[in-house]
Amino acid sequence: MAFGNLKSLLNEYFGAFARGDDVAPARRYFLEGYMTALVEMEHCAASDILQLIADSCESHLGKEAASVYQSDSPLMLHSHMRRAPVYPTSSS
Repeated sequence: MAFGNLKSLLNEYFGAFARGDDVAPARRYFLEGYMTALVEMEHCAASDILQLIADSCESHLGKEAASVYQSDSPLMLHSHMRRAPVYPTSSS
């Protein structure tokens, strides 16, 4: 059940980036803590979580974005925010 819940949370997380929504850092920190707790309580292996992260990221953002989640990576999520447009000021 906890693993299924994590899958849903990760899909929401990466889906928000795919839509161009702002994602608060607190959301990322919560997910990282949740993933660590699942491993520490032996509900699942870190490698299973990393695969779930990579799969969810790839389905929403593509292979290039998911490449940061390798099998030897720590349980850490990356921000996938688009760069904000920068416009020159008109003041002299």
